[in-house]
Amino acid sequence: MKHIITTIIALGFILQAAAEPINVRVAAYEFPPYYSDAMESHLVGEVLNELNSIQNKYVFTIERVAPNARYFALSEKGCCDLMLFEDASWGWQDAEYPVEVTEPLLIGRERFVAMKQINRGQQFFETKGLRFGGIVGYHYPFAANEKDNRVLEEQYGIYLTHSHHANLRMLMNGRLDLIMLADDFIHSMLTEDERDQLLLSDKPYGVYKLRAVISAVKALKPQDFKAFLKQLKQQGKLKEIYQRFKVQAEPDLS
Repeated sequence: MKHIITTIIALGFILQAAAEPINVRVAAYEFPPYYSDAMESHLVGEVLNELNSIQNKYVFTIERVAPNARYFALSEKGCCDLMLFEDASWGWQDAEYPVEVTEPLLIGRERFVAMKQINRGQQFFETKGLRFGGIVGYHYPFAANEKDNRVLEEQYGIYLTHSHHANLRMLMNGRLDLIMLADDFIHSMLTEDERDQLLLSDKPYGVYKLRAVISAVKALKPQDFKAFLKQLKQQGKLKEIYQRFKVQAEPDLS
């Protein structure tokens, strides 16, 4: 009888362990409206809430990382398994470990932004020697996608901060001539008064296919995650989140 009870207890522990969900850490960095410490609610967090509600195999949690640390975060020794809303061309092609990407979730566009002034038009964006404000860890094709902060500052004259809001304040205070903002940030994070003060480049500088990037060396099975996203899309959950944050999804992606 004693052996039977011991076996039953052991079996109970095994079943409990088997039912325990796998913790999936999702790397996120300052990239509003997708993620920001300053936001009570953001796109990444809302998508993870929905993912946690439709299955119990995994539990998705956010792990804040620096933008330039996101590649190590998904490596075998890194802290995380997954990133949302990344373009595959943002350095992932150089990753020293295998990653998988999903179909595009959103199409992102970014453009140069200056302050409105009398007689200032679109030709201003072609002016040489403007004081440009960038973000630490971001990629800028006009600066050869250089990642080294010192090179960006010394060779390209880019003033680096850690947030779009900081750059916007410096632009409005006259300390910068030019910054770059994503359309999603402009539509969802700025007030009407702020938008009215800004001169936006008519032509987007970059158009990006924002996807999920999944580390293939971690516990999350890429096929599982892709199936979860497909389910959220079919249920209209992704579209609801996009609309809540005033993010315009392409017709074939919504």
